Amino acid sequence: MSSEAMLDLARKAAELLVARTENLPEEGAWDGEFRRELDDRLMAPPPEEGRPGEEVMEQAAKEILPVATRLDHPRCFGFIPSSPTWPGVLADFLAAGYNSNVCTWLVASGPSQLELVVIDWLRNWIGYPESAGGLLTSGGSAASLDAFVAAREAAGHPDRPTVYMCDQSHSAHIRAARIVGVRPERIRTIASDERFRLDMDALARSVAEDRAAGFNPIAVCANAGTSSTGAIDPLEAMADYCEAEGIWLHVDAAYGGFAAVTEQGKRLLMGIARADSVGLDAHKWFFQPYEAGCLLVKDAGALERAFAVHPDILQDTVWGTNHPNIADRGLQLSRSMRALKIWMSVQTFGMAAFRRAVSKGMELAIRAGEYVEENENLELVTPVSLGVVCFRVNPRGGELDEASLEEINRTVLARVFWEDRAFFSSTLLHGTFSLRLCIINHNTTWEDVRQTLDTAERFGLETLKP
Repeated sequence: MSSEAMLDLARKAAELLVARTENLPEEGAWDGEFRRELDDRLMAPPPEEGRPGEEVMEQAAKEILPVATRLDHPRCFGFIPSSPTWPGVLADFLAAGYNSNVCTWLVASGPSQLELVVIDWLRNWIGYPESAGGLLTSGGSAASLDAFVAAREAAGHPDRPTVYMCDQSHSAHIRAARIVGVRPERIRTIASDERFRLDMDALARSVAEDRAAGFNPIAVCANAGTSSTGAIDPLEAMADYCEAEGIWLHVDAAYGGFAAVTEQGKRLLMGIARADSVGLDAHKWFFQPYEAGCLLVKDAGALERAFAVHPDILQDTVWGTNHPNIADRGLQLSRSMRALKIWMSVQTFGMAAFRRAVSKGMELAIRAGEYVEENENLELVTPVSLGVVCFRVNPRGGELDEASLEEINRTVLARVFWEDRAFFSSTLLHGTFSLRLCIINHNTTWEDVRQTLDTAERFGLETLKP
C-alpha cells in the first residue's frame, strides 16, 4: 500500500473505534447470534482477488466484531469483564506495526528491557523481593502452566506427583496440572468453607494421606480472588503450611491481584508475597487489552532452570547473564510485545488514576451488597469480596423452595441476556444457583449497578406473578 492509503485506512480504523466507544453506553452489553445465521453470513471461500480495505473494515465492524459480549460496556458484569485504556489499544497497534518478537535480547533489546521494567513494577506492587522475576504471558492459563512446570522441576520431577487446589479454583489449573504430567485422579480438589475459601484442615489431611500412600505433592494453588465470588484463600496460613511441608505455593491472582495497588487491597491480600509464584492478568483489573497475563516467581532463576534450552539456531542470541532472553522463562519462543500497553497506560494516566479506578470497583461492589441486603426482594448469597457480588431474587416471606428459586433466577438471567442493556452471569455456590455481578470497569457508575439490580428484581417479581 502507499503511505497515503495506509494512513487513510488507519484513520478509518481509529474513527470506527472512537465511535464505538462513544456509542457503547447506549447499546446492549451483549449481542449474540446463532451459528446457522453466522454460517450463512460469513462461511465462504477466500476471494481470489481483493477488494477495497475500507469495505473490508466496514464489514468487520458491522457484521463480525459487534456480535459478541461487549466486555468493556459499563453494564457488562458477567464473568471477569475487561475495559482497556485507549493508550493500551494504541500500544497494541504500535507493537503489531513494529512487528516485535520479544524472544531474545538480540532480537528485541528495547522491548525486552521494557518487559523487565513492567515486571519490576508488578513485583513491587505485590511485595515480592528483588530476587523475584518473571514474564508476561497470554493470560492466567499460560501463567499457571509455566508455574506448574517450575514447581515440578523444583520438586525434582518426582514419580506419582499430586497437586492441590480449592473447589473454587479456576479450571485453568486442572488443565495445567494435566499438561505437566499429573494424572487426573491425582489432582486433588479441596473443599471450601462457608465463605468459599480453601479449608486448611482438609488440605492437610489430603496431603498427609497422599504421602502415606506414596504420592509426591508438588504444588498447592491458592486463590487471591476467585472467579465465582472474589473469595481470597487464607494466604498466610497456606504459606506457613507449604513452607513447613516443602511444597510449592502458587497464588492465582489473575483477577484479584491488582487490588494490591490500593491500601485496602494490600490488606486483603496479606501473605501473597510469601508464595513461590503468582499469576496476574492485567487485561482484567488493570484495564488493558487482551492478552496481558503475567507470572512472577520469588526465585527468578526457577523459570530459567525449568525452561531454558539453547539450540544451535539461537547460538547468536547468548549475550551473557546481564542480557536476559525472556523466552528462557516460559513456554513461548515467539512472543508479542505485551509490556508496551501496560507501560503506555501507566505513563499516560499515572498510578493515582489506576488506584482510584481499582478502588472504585471495590466501593461499588460494597455499595451493591448493601443495596441488596436492604431490598426485601433480593438476597446476598455470600459476602461481597473485591469486586464480586453474588445475589439472587428471593422475596422475604415468600418461603420459596430451592428448586423454585433456581427456576426464577435462571429466568431472570435469560431475560437480562435478551431484553436488557446489561449483562451478568451466574455461578453455583455449594449447589445454590446465584446471579453474579463483577464490577471492575472504570467507566461503570452507581446508576449502572443500581438499575441492573432493579431490573433483576423486576424480572424476578414478574416471574412470580400468576
